[in-house]
Amino acid sequence: MVEELERITEQQDRTATFELIQRLTDPGIGASERERIVYGLAQLADPRAVVPLAEIGRDLGRPTDVRQAALRVLEDSSLCPEGADLRAWWDTGDGLVRACVLRQATRSEADLLEPIARAPHHPLHRHALTGIEFTFEEPHWQQYKITGLAHPDPAVRRIAADVLCWDEPVAAESALHRAATDSATEVACAAIDTLRYYPSRATLRLLHEIAQGGGARAEAARAAEADLLVDFADEQSRIGHWLTPVADLLGPTEHDTAPSPTPPVRCRAKPPVPTAAEVFAVYSDLDGPWAEKLAALRGNDWSRVPASDRPVLTALLSGHPDPQVRDLCCSALASWHEVDALLSLAHDPEFGVRKSAVYSLRFVPPSQEIATLTWNLIASGKVASTGGYEALATCAAHTPPGELDDRLIDLARSDLRESIRAEAVSLLGEQVEPLLFLLSEPPLRTWAVHIRLLTACRDSGVTLPAATALYTVDNLHVAAALADL
Repeated sequence: MVEELERITEQQDRTATFELIQRLTDPGIGASERERIVYGLAQLADPRAVVPLAEIGRDLGRPTDVRQAALRVLEDSSLCPEGADLRAWWDTGDGLVRACVLRQATRSEADLLEPIARAPHHPLHRHALTGIEFTFEEPHWQQYKITGLAHPDPAVRRIAADVLCWDEPVAAESALHRAATDSATEVACAAIDTLRYYPSRATLRLLHEIAQGGGARAEAARAAEADLLVDFADEQSRIGHWLTPVADLLGPTEHDTAPSPTPPVRCRAKPPVPTAAEVFAVYSDLDGPWAEKLAALRGNDWSRVPASDRPVLTALLSGHPDPQVRDLCCSALASWHEVDALLSLAHDPEFGVRKSAVYSLRFVPPSQEIATLTWNLIASGKVASTGGYEALATCAAHTPPGELDDRLIDLARSDLRESIRAEAVSLLGEQVEPLLFLLSEPPLRTWAVHIRLLTACRDSGVTLPAATALYTVDNLHVAAALADL
């Protein structure tokens, strides 16, 4: 069974989907086998599995471990419901289902998340912390995560340490330092692993000290320190003075050496150009092995598909029942300038598809409709993080030069989503003078806005105002940006 499951997983062979679902519900299997089946089904990501798995997960008559396993497959394969359907799950009142809703919630469900994220003693609090790991980037959401590091339950503290990894809020660094010495080893290791993304001299020194010990903490610290040292070594020749307090942890400065001879470039085979008949034959069948099918979506040269084949392929791919197909086809649709199909996908029920469509709309001819769509998306507050700055970049691509500047300045000054603020600074280019006062302000979440402003000053020749406070900041990337000036 193990070897066969490995083959099914590697090939994403959906012929086995329903057999695996049946096996998942078998009360006679052990926890380790059920875990392997959960992983296998998640890798298959078969859209046909959604209905039966959802029924199993919500069936109060089934054992809890079976229900949890079914819900985990939906979560791990990004096939959970969204929007009104997700709220319908919440309305069941079932604690197991509600925990899943919190973990899968988007910004549209912030009203469900926030009361529980700010209530440390709520029984579902840890699930709310998991739910705000991505896209909830405003400062108050970060504070809920930071507060979680002091929770009396070590399981909650570990989750808090994990979810602080993606957003890297500056305000969390000292709390993560304390968590790195937590009495619970799993909490300490999670905090240490997250600290590899906090490039300060203080963090590097702390990791080095912990690495001198023994056990799991020291092993985690050695791995995290090694990662940070790569970043520090890359900047050693430029900001050696700033690195003096940790010079003993770094090797000698590497001087430039003659570049190695460039190996001859081998001619690569041109990516295949599928015909409409081939695409229909392959993608009309939801059964069978799908790993190669999905790889082909990424590897085919869609730009060379004959114009006569494109309308039927657009209809097939953009309306495909598998969200992975709809997601991956967006770049092809952009290369064909299939604007209507991309606009439709920008309202897809699946978040990843919407995000890809909005990103890909950047590469079609300028359109006021697209500019309006993406601006309204940003103004609605429904997007943040990667999806937020991609939407803003698409909006800028469809707006005449200079017409967006006043709105970009307003975003950079006052928006609470740092991804939006930082992208606004980059899009303004030389027009950043009204924003230079931000260099003397504390960071909203990270130093990204300050670094973008310093880069804009360097590139445009804008005179940098007195920003002496930045020279005292313990952050590798800030120091490097200042050195560039």
